[in-house]
Amino acid sequence: MVAIVNNNLLKREHIAVESEGDLVVMHLGNVTVKLPYGTALLLSQWIRMRAKEAKRRAGDVSRHWSVIGTLHDASRGPDVTRG
Repeated sequence: MVAIVNNNLLKREHIAVESEGDLVVMHLGNVTVKLPYGTALLLSQWIRMRAKEAKRRAGDVSRHWSVIGTLHDASRGPDVTRG
C-alpha cells in the first residue's frame, strides 16, 4: 500500500529539522514530530536506503558526485594542525 502524499507538503520551504535537547524535531508542513536522536538516526538510514533502491529501480545509475576535486590548498595554512 502506498500513502498518498500532498506534494505541496514536501516542498523545501515546508520542511525543517532542528534539535531540542536530545530530541530531533521535524516539521513537515503543519505536522511536528519529535524523536529521540537514536530513532531519528535509524529513520534517516532507512530513508536513505529506500531512496537508493528507488533511484536504482528508476534506472538512475549515476554516482552522487560527477567530479571529485583535489583540495590541496585545504590542507595547508596557519590554521591546519594535521600533517
